[in-house]
This record gives sequence, C-alpha cells and structure tokens, in this order.
Amino acid sequence: MPTNYGKQAKAKATKLHSLVVRTRDNFTCRWCGKTRDEGQIQCAHIISRSISATRTDERNAVALCASCHWKQTKNPLVWARWIEKELGTEWLDDLLERGVSGAKIDWYDEVVRLEWTLDQMTKRA
Repeated sequence: MPTNYGKQAKAKATKLHSLVVRTRDNFTCRWCGKTRDEGQIQCAHIISRSISATRTDERNAVALCASCHWKQTKNPLVWARWIEKELGTEWLDDLLERGVSGAKIDWYDEVVRLEWTLDQMTKRA
C-alpha cells in the first residue's frame, strides 16, 4: 500500500482515513489479532476506494495485517462473509446504500473532519 498519496486534499483525506481506521482498531489486525509490533497494519476497505462516497468513511474499513489484507483480496467471498458477520447486515446495508448513492465529497471538508476525528481519538488515548 503506498504511503505517499501526494499533497492534494483527496490524497490527504485518504492518508488521514487510513490513520483513523488503524488508530480506531488499536493498530491490531481485526482478522488474526496481530499488532503493529508483529507486522505492518493496513487499512482494508470494504467497498473499493474507487467509490468516492465511501472512500474515507470510517465504517468502510478495518485494520488488517498485510498478510490478512492480501488473503482477503484473494478470497472476496470469504471476506464478504466475514465482514457481514463482524459488522452486521444492517451496517453493511447502510454502507452499500451510501456507496451507490454517488454522493460528491468535498475533500477539503473531509480533511478537516478526519483531522478533528483523529484529534479526538488521540485525546482519549
């Protein structure tokens, strides 16, 4: 996963989103339980990052170690079943509805929202 997304607002929001998700999940793989001390922890999207409406929605990602992230990419049906079990059908339905809505994102506003979210998370820690 690239770590240099550039300097534009969408790129910055993407990087912040990854940090928010990994922080929320305590830098621990939600699939196998590995921590960042045991390997790289990545932000794994449920709905593709190519869908702007859900690209930086914290509900659209979980933290996975690099190995589990690769495995879920290669086994989409196993991944889909795990996500539904892990997060619930209602969560997934809401996410899918938002993803297909085609909502336009103001990436500058999204950067501000994600910075605030990360700030709140780190204050609690």
